[in-house]
Amino acid sequence: MARRSFVELEGQLYQDLLYDYNKIPRPIKNSTNVLTVNLGASLIRIIDVDEKNQILTTNLWLEMQWNDSKLTWDPSKYGGITTLHIPSDQIWTPDLVLYNNAAGDPDITIFTDALVAYDGRVLWQPPAIYKSFCPASFLNKIKGNRNIQIDVTWFPYDSQHCEMKFGAWSYTGYYVDLKQLPQDQVMSGIDKYGQDVETMKIGMDLSFFYQ
Repeated sequence: MARRSFVELEGQLYQDLLYDYNKIPRPIKNSTNVLTVNLGASLIRIIDVDEKNQILTTNLWLEMQWNDSKLTWDPSKYGGITTLHIPSDQIWTPDLVLYNNAAGDPDITIFTDALVAYDGRVLWQPPAIYKSFCPASFLNKIKGNRNIQIDVTWFPYDSQHCEMKFGAWSYTGYYVDLKQLPQDQVMSGIDKYGQDVETMKIGMDLSFFYQ
């Protein structure tokens, strides 16, 4: 019997994994378990800062990691293949949205391939363009500027603060638990609504963009 080529084995693996795959339910063995999704973001560029409307437009490269119990295989049965690229619209992905979205699509619209490992680990890195509304800070409120977060009066010696709040649209934290990457730079707490939140200890250094 002739040995099967890598392309044939990869195609067979793809068919076997997705033959009876249902991308609607969470990919866990026990429905009472919480699915943890690790979330990170890299800033590609600042597209626009709209001071009048308090809107920040950014181009981000998102990174999400989770385990899919339905996407596992024995590498020895597929010529030693340990990873496989699968179109993300063919598998379960977190329904991540930007809660403080100001305009456009609050969810991900570019479905790049996900990298899946034989033990069920999934890595998905889609690009996205977001328009986020920057709510007024507490400091501006006590100064009387209740509706202003972005203030460029002292440009170029100013600093700006604009939060981007991401979350799963249809799942609570009891079903999908978002964890921020990298974990060593994360502070956990509770917001004014009593919800668990995670924030970065340090912000992004954007000095490169103004050189």
